[in-house]
Amino acid sequence: MDTRIAEFSKIRISKYVPELDLLNNPVLNAKEKEFLAELYEFIEKELDTELRKLEELNYIVEEPTQEKKRDLVVNIMKKLSDKGYYSTVLNEDDYEVGRITRNALIAYALCGGRWSEYSERYIAGNYSIEMGRLAGGTLYCNPVNYASNEFQKEKFLVPVAKNGQIGASAMTEFNAGSDIFRMELALHERDDKIIAKGKKLFITNGMIADYIILYGRLNNGQLSAIVVDTEHQQLKDFRSTRISTYGMTDAFVSRLIFDRVEIPKENLLRGHGLDIAFHQLTEERLVISAEALGDTMKKLLYSHAYALQRIQFERRLHQYQVIRFPISSKIRELNLLFSALIQYVRQLDKNPELAGSKLMAANAMGLKISSTELGFESAIHCFRTLGGRGFTRQYANEIGLMDPYCMVHGGGSNYVLEDSESRRFFKFKPSRNELDDSIPRIDY
Repeated sequence: MDTRIAEFSKIRISKYVPELDLLNNPVLNAKEKEFLAELYEFIEKELDTELRKLEELNYIVEEPTQEKKRDLVVNIMKKLSDKGYYSTVLNEDDYEVGRITRNALIAYALCGGRWSEYSERYIAGNYSIEMGRLAGGTLYCNPVNYASNEFQKEKFLVPVAKNGQIGASAMTEFNAGSDIFRMELALHERDDKIIAKGKKLFITNGMIADYIILYGRLNNGQLSAIVVDTEHQQLKDFRSTRISTYGMTDAFVSRLIFDRVEIPKENLLRGHGLDIAFHQLTEERLVISAEALGDTMKKLLYSHAYALQRIQFERRLHQYQVIRFPISSKIRELNLLFSALIQYVRQLDKNPELAGSKLMAANAMGLKISSTELGFESAIHCFRTLGGRGFTRQYANEIGLMDPYCMVHGGGSNYVLEDSESRRFFKFKPSRNELDDSIPRIDY
């Protein structure tokens, strides 16, 4: 059964709003715009057909669609890899634009899409696909590239970064969430094997991944990381199932179970797991910021187009200040945050040592918080602009209305990093008396 309502027509996006078009943005230099133009052309010519097939599958109920989606997603990641758009760690000499800058521009473009002058229609982005690219191309490839030896690079990095096999990063757990210090998955040494026992949750690409970087406690002590070859999801004592989420309907968000899985000891990455996990986090935060800003652009574009077309009480929606003013305000905020993003990624490309800077990490986290919140607010405003149509799967799928709800708190890190007071608080462990004094007393 198709859930679309025939009387509801698609929103007609006739032209991009100039303030929402990156190729008109003075913040980008000529080389960055050239890279972006080639990327947009690639999305239109190589990915658009498959992205629209994924959207179509989301309208169907009472019919299994998971296998069709799996094939489409795997094929899209392979096409991204062939162009160097899946992972950016191994092809730095192929482009004149910096590696991290490229990563951010890819994220923005894949989430936001763009109006095509060539075909005179809007080429929609897909937040779910970008999340799959982030999980495999950044969260898997970056730490493996950082902490692996030459043997491990050839065996575990090249197949993903160059050949487009699917990667995933397994960090989040049921009780610990993304709090690395409370991680419980056990990695026990036994002769030439590592025995993995535990569960992971909310792992993007988990049930389609060929390789997974798995974080856990080595011999109940140090946090470590090991690469798991899932043998195309046939690994003994390993199980993966998909989690149904309200948004990100094309992302294979998964639950993973390691029931005493035997992994060759040679797969263990060198160094402390905490260092390996944190190594890519500044870049990850900037890429997530780019995703959120690209999706914000998409929501604002749909809000703008619908407000121009829809007549209510004999007036078009854009004539009402409650609709028009928030769009204008959010466009300004979007461009300010994008300007900050570009400055950060350029600095990281120019000065790679800044990846270890606590100040840069804090600034990237602040940008991520602001960007994901803006995406969330833009989705709410778009939903309000659409009125009752926003309640239908038809428009929720087309616009991706629920996608920002999956990203607004970014794995829980927002809770402890959203203000400087919380960061200072967690630097030391207060005494019982200090805690008592810090709790306000209430007189009844």
